[in-house]
Amino acid sequence: MYPEFLRKRGSISLLLGCLVTIVTTTVGGASRCPSECSCRNVLHPAAESELRVECTLGDQSAIPVDHLDRTADVIIIAAPPEHPNYLTIGPIFTQPSPFTNLKELHIVNSNVPSIGQYSFWGLQNLRVLNLTHNNLTSIDADNFRGLINLTELFLDHNNIEQMPSETFRHLTALRTLTLSQNQISTLVPRLFRMLAKLSYLDLSDNPLADLNPEVFKDIQHLRYFKCRRCLLRRVNTQIYHLVPHLEELDLGENLFKYLTSDEFISLKKLKKLKLDGNQLSVIVDNMFGRNRELRVLALARNRLALLAPAALTNLTALMHLDISHNKIDRFHLQTFAPVVDSLKTINFSGNNLPLNEIAIVLQILPDIHGVGLANLSLQEIPQNFFTYNEHLVALDISWNKLTKFPYKLLTKTKFLQKLDISRNKLHTLNEDDLQRLEAIAHVDLSKNHWRCDRCSARTMLVYMATTVLNSSIRHLTCHSPLRLNGITFGELDFDKLEPCVTTHEAQMSVIAGLMLLCVAVFAAIAGALCCSRRRTAHYYTNEEKRREHGREHPEELLGQTELGSVATIHAPYHLVTKGS
Repeated sequence: MYPEFLRKRGSISLLLGCLVTIVTTTVGGASRCPSECSCRNVLHPAAESELRVECTLGDQSAIPVDHLDRTADVIIIAAPPEHPNYLTIGPIFTQPSPFTNLKELHIVNSNVPSIGQYSFWGLQNLRVLNLTHNNLTSIDADNFRGLINLTELFLDHNNIEQMPSETFRHLTALRTLTLSQNQISTLVPRLFRMLAKLSYLDLSDNPLADLNPEVFKDIQHLRYFKCRRCLLRRVNTQIYHLVPHLEELDLGENLFKYLTSDEFISLKKLKKLKLDGNQLSVIVDNMFGRNRELRVLALARNRLALLAPAALTNLTALMHLDISHNKIDRFHLQTFAPVVDSLKTINFSGNNLPLNEIAIVLQILPDIHGVGLANLSLQEIPQNFFTYNEHLVALDISWNKLTKFPYKLLTKTKFLQKLDISRNKLHTLNEDDLQRLEAIAHVDLSKNHWRCDRCSARTMLVYMATTVLNSSIRHLTCHSPLRLNGITFGELDFDKLEPCVTTHEAQMSVIAGLMLLCVAVFAAIAGALCCSRRRTAHYYTNEEKRREHGREHPEELLGQTELGSVATIHAPYHLVTKGS
């Protein structure tokens, strides 16, 4: 017995020892993680564990670095809008000892006004620095000294107005730089000196108005360049000669009115070009003749009236074409000849195009996967419209005037997986319609004129409760009757819905109303005619009396010549008035 007791006692001691170790570890961990933060180990697919520290509650005036684990791999400091931070950044991550394991540092939404010198000195393993959504007004080279391995720097959504030459000279490994949503009006020469590895640059939403070619001499390996909403009227084509490896160019929502035929001749590796939201009135022949690698071309929201016959020459790799919301009313069929075998999506929305023009184009594009037909004022679409497009996967017919669900049209598109039929005038869906919708993964039925009475809503409510269409129907809002306007289908109680009016009853009501209207019109006309005849008879009777009176008393007429003249002038007006 004694040895057994000792054995059990030893086991208990060992168990207590383990518990003490666990508690000590937990308390120790808690001491290195401030109460306003959360600290957790994240296991990556490569079986690497990283310690993430997230302080996102807000209402902070200082970063609690003294209580953070110095072995942290990722630190995130942020705040919700209702509890903003007001932070400053100095050399807090390097003193008294640096965060040697730190790979990512995110300080966002924290009203940081500036970055102190040498703030990140010693963070040699830092790869990502995110300082977006702050109040930075200027930056300097010494702000980033020591970040020799930094590959991504995010400075967008600040108030930066100026940057001196060689601002980023210490970031020789940098590949991604975002400066969008600032107040930068000028790019000084040699701004990007020492950024030979930079491949991604975003300058969108800055009032630049012009781009200095000298700036691009130091970033000749750039592959992605964005300058949306930069107030650009033109781009010096010398820039394109300096960045021949460019694969994606985004110049959307600027002020371009015209592009030359050799505008992009140097960009032979270009795969994606966005020119949407400009003021282009024409795409001339052979404009993209040298851009044989182009996959995506966005020309939406310009002033295009026509695509030239050879506008898409040599674009044999083009897969996605967006020409929506222009003024196009017809096509040259040969325009699309180069892209017949490659094009997968095309957006016709918001033009002045009749359906027959679109149908002709779709006939020569049998492998098309996505079509946009929104905002074309369509009241119906012929059921054989997609006869040649059996591989259609996505269809946008929103913002039209469809009153009935195009069931027969969609029976032709067996592979459809995305349908946007929002903002039309549909008022109900029958069982066939709903069965077709069940087979479509992503459906948008919102902003239609849904009728919420027992006849119109019954089948839809059943499908909402028993099928995969639950989420698609539940959030739809009633348009009529008036008392249910704005109520969602998810809030409807079928037993409390108003009884519906059958089609026969509705027709009889319309006929009865028309009959009553006709009776009222005939009665009004008859009354008017009767009144007119009486007044005419009354006039002629009085006229006879006046004539008789004139024969009996001619001297009275001779003595009132002026009065007689006035009566003669006004007689026709008197007749018209009485007659009307």
